[in-house]
Amino acid sequence: MATDLNTEGYINPLDNPAAANAQINALLNEVKQEEVAKPNISLPAGGNFTLPGGYVLGGDYASVRYDAEVRELTGADEEALTKARSGGIGKFVSTLLQAGTVSVAGMKATPALLSELLLGDRDMLLLEIRRATYGDEVEWEHYTCPWCQEEFHLTITLDEIPVRRLDDPSKRVFEVELRRGRKAFVRLPAGSDQEALLAVADRATDSEQNTLLLSRCIISVVQADGSEHAVSGNPDFARSLGIADRKAILEAIEKNQPGPQYNDVKFTHDSCGKEVPLFISAGDLFQGL
Repeated sequence: MATDLNTEGYINPLDNPAAANAQINALLNEVKQEEVAKPNISLPAGGNFTLPGGYVLGGDYASVRYDAEVRELTGADEEALTKARSGGIGKFVSTLLQAGTVSVAGMKATPALLSELLLGDRDMLLLEIRRATYGDEVEWEHYTCPWCQEEFHLTITLDEIPVRRLDDPSKRVFEVELRRGRKAFVRLPAGSDQEALLAVADRATDSEQNTLLLSRCIISVVQADGSEHAVSGNPDFARSLGIADRKAILEAIEKNQPGPQYNDVKFTHDSCGKEVPLFISAGDLFQGL
């Protein structure tokens, strides 16, 4: 019977068992070496951490989860972020959070869930995504001291950025004393508020953005006679507030918001010996994106 098998170099184990076994072992070693030589493609790096504000389950302040997981940004994410830039800063931030956040409170990080998070928790996600992608150090090749005007290379670590924790989940809503014996009940801004502000950032003044934020975050106002009026979602009321009252509410929001305190980073410049405040933005964390 004809056969197409290539029998060159074949050793019959019946004729020479030792040589046949040696040939088989040599082939097995070749297979193992090929397997070892294959490239090891690892999954993107990431990590678990604790949110400073936490995710409230079902509106119950007694049921708050603080666990979150992020991952390293990949080349595919970089392509998506480059495209997102054309849609404005809001689109860029939303795309970045969606790309780098794996889960929050054990749940998949959907756009809806990320919109519910406090601003401070979203800032914490950005910081940890940055850590997973680039490491712990943030560098400025050419930083100019505001006091002595010397230009130098500056490096800080992410751990130098102070983080404020929200010890009591119920403090998401707080009171602010206003003029003429009034007070306002105010809630901390969430991701949906940030998205609304960023959507108009390129065409609204700072004062107009403040009006939008106040109209979304002021729940009600109690008059001096004790009567309470709901004002949430009313930009006209936010505009009617006195400048001093608006300032008091905005300062209270900033003071009570948990998360990385990017405006509280300071260092001493060796050359002039003065303390320098370092104001860090998302652009500083993700230089080059």
